[in-house]
Amino acid sequence: MARLPASGAPADAAADAPGGDLATPPRVAPEPGRAWVAWRRAPFPVDWSKAFGRSAPLHLEVGFGDGRFTVRRALEAPHEDYVGLEVSTVSVQRALARIRRERVGNVRVAKVGAAVALRQLFAPHGLQSITVNFPDPWPKERHERHRLLRRPFFAMAASRLVAGGEIRLATDHPEYLAFARDEARADGRYELLERVPPTAVFETKYALKWREQGKPLHYQVFRLERPSDTHPAHLEAPATMPHAFLTGTFPDPDQLPSDAKRVEAYADAHVIVHEGAQVLGGRDRWLFRVTVDETELTQQLLVVAQRRESGEVIVRLERFGDPLITPAVRGAVHAVVEWLVEHAGFAVRERNY
Repeated sequence: MARLPASGAPADAAADAPGGDLATPPRVAPEPGRAWVAWRRAPFPVDWSKAFGRSAPLHLEVGFGDGRFTVRRALEAPHEDYVGLEVSTVSVQRALARIRRERVGNVRVAKVGAAVALRQLFAPHGLQSITVNFPDPWPKERHERHRLLRRPFFAMAASRLVAGGEIRLATDHPEYLAFARDEARADGRYELLERVPPTAVFETKYALKWREQGKPLHYQVFRLERPSDTHPAHLEAPATMPHAFLTGTFPDPDQLPSDAKRVEAYADAHVIVHEGAQVLGGRDRWLFRVTVDETELTQQLLVVAQRRESGEVIVRLERFGDPLITPAVRGAVHAVVEWLVEHAGFAVRERNY
């Protein structure tokens, strides 16, 4: 058990304040005119008409790289709006620099995976198209479950695209192309179209790299013929953060096992308690680093355990990093509670997660 420096504030002050750290942060719509979208703080689905300051046909691009294709499309179609998704911080920074340099006003960028974004950020039948240029092919058979264009993605897209909307794929990987075609056919709602790709598709960073290596490039359009009548629900922000109340006494950290990692299954996900740390100057306040690994999302979280003025101990999810409170994230509090019961002898008085 490590020790961390104290924050300087009373350990129980925030938790005992009305609302305090148990209140979830308010959802805030993206600022009009700002290219960067703080999606974790936005209401789900995002009101893109507010984010762009207008109502216009909306397009999604997954994995925009350095943003050259996104920006080019936006400049060629100034009366339409574009949302780009990336998980690479470097790519996001490069794309934002390009957007500023080109003075493009109809592009918004979010650092988030495609599966989560498609479900949470977009309203039913609000997208005209989804572009996927050169996705990771995950070539090994045992890694197929990581591929983006699987049946679950096609099913979700069927609830977010308009009738006649399209998924447009560019890839250098023939096996990935065949896989995506098979998945779309299995879904049964898409027509597969052979179409000459826009010139700019094969002028992206990766396309130029593959062309220099002499690799063939492929382009496929999946047009939605039968939109889904089923619309997966968006996550709603709970009024309070997940928490629990315990009774007991914090032991000396040196008396705890050096390797007390805990892995639990919770809500179809894995929750991993990596380590706990006592805050220096605050014997009755500990922090735990927890990973919640879900199919579509992995989050690194902090869970705090601290004594309140009443004498009881509260275990709660920290708001640091704007965690997305999925059912599995509630399991982070559960796992820490069980850790404290097993290793520190606490008893549970109340669970609120």
